[in-house]
Amino acid sequence: MNENKMNIAVVGAGIAGLSAAWDLTQAGYTVTIYDRNDFPGGRMADVIVNGICTHSGASILFSFNKEMFDLVEELGLSDEVTSFGADFEMNCSDGSMEYPLRVTPSVPFMLAHKALGIGTKAKLTRLLPDIVKSGLMTDPCLMHTAKRFDDETMVDYITRVVSEEYLEKYLEPLFRAPWHWEPEDIGKAYVMSLMGHLVTSDQRTFKQGIGFLTRELASRLDVRLGTTVENVREIPEGGVTLRLSDNDGQRTINVDAVVMAIEGVYVTNVVEGLSQAETDFFDAVRYNPGARVYYGLKQRGVEDKRDWFTRSSPSKVSLFHVTDQDQIVPKGHVQPATIQAELIPELIAQIAEEGGQDRVESYIRDQIREYFPTIDEDVESIAEQWWDAMLPLWPMGYATKVADFLESQETSPKRILYCGDYLSQSHTGGACASGRGIARLLQRSVGEKAHEPSA
Repeated sequence: MNENKMNIAVVGAGIAGLSAAWDLTQAGYTVTIYDRNDFPGGRMADVIVNGICTHSGASILFSFNKEMFDLVEELGLSDEVTSFGADFEMNCSDGSMEYPLRVTPSVPFMLAHKALGIGTKAKLTRLLPDIVKSGLMTDPCLMHTAKRFDDETMVDYITRVVSEEYLEKYLEPLFRAPWHWEPEDIGKAYVMSLMGHLVTSDQRTFKQGIGFLTRELASRLDVRLGTTVENVREIPEGGVTLRLSDNDGQRTINVDAVVMAIEGVYVTNVVEGLSQAETDFFDAVRYNPGARVYYGLKQRGVEDKRDWFTRSSPSKVSLFHVTDQDQIVPKGHVQPATIQAELIPELIAQIAEEGGQDRVESYIRDQIREYFPTIDEDVESIAEQWWDAMLPLWPMGYATKVADFLESQETSPKRILYCGDYLSQSHTGGACASGRGIARLLQRSVGEKAHEPSA
């Protein structure tokens, strides 16, 4: 146990901040986490809204999330993990035909796929060398490890190597449904960071909901919810000053170091004294907005459905799920039969332009009525979700920017350090790996300088 009693503040109680805080606490540091929300977990939480258990962001985990599952084992929570299986399927529609989708497809599955022509199937073999490179050369939780492939857009890469058909009928709905992304917003490096690992992975979650891990971590740490960190500033005398705001008003505290674990697009609003290089980097960070609606139903016995839609489909939703009895919820909660609908990126952009973020459901009720004709009589409650910043985007060139930023943070660490999905990957495993990595960096750098005389 480290005898150094440095005081460290972590800003943000998502999986990145909680992971960093846990490792630093275990190393002997005094750590306090501040978060503006009234629940821990950030975008990896289960939030009960109008009797419906909603996901605050993430809905699945991947088995290749090594740092996360190492943490789960260290916490003694491995028995709480459950797998959907590698052959977990969704039904997809392009407006003219329906066919199955898998996030982790097998070779036989793709060769027999009815939505893809013979030419596309033959060209899929061209991906094999890159699948091998991906598996050997990249960490699927750390995007900067794929920077050598950061020279092309995803659209250009897939259409060049395989076909436009494969992009539009298979890959595009996988990005538009859970991520709310358009393929043209993504670089080749993102594809390369994942495809060699997805083929051997399976999808997982926790038996008590996706937010089980963050709830457990928060219960073992000093987390101050409902607290907004308005300003963070490194001071010449040594240490960092934070200006906080909560129900009791404003106050200022001094700590030895700060871990900033908030969305990258908000950093410049909070951290004072950024260098020009840091400002340029954070100005390049982009997140996409997102919107989701849950409907709690009065009846039981509805048929489970998992329908996804391509861009060519006329649907206003990219994903339409009906679940009769969802058991993967926090202990003690009874989930009603539920409809979950993810809005398409085009409609999300329209809502943002029109300022309709507080009435998301009104934009899709007519579409839901088509898919579930009795919705008006059967709906008992509604939960709307809107994210101004849902997931970080990885356009061509951004993985290289991240690699440069991380190298600078590693070689010239300050008392304000950064972690999160925008520095790792657009999934919870990446955010967790980033948080644990920053804890290691802080221990070997800032921690060593804690008692050095000020200049």
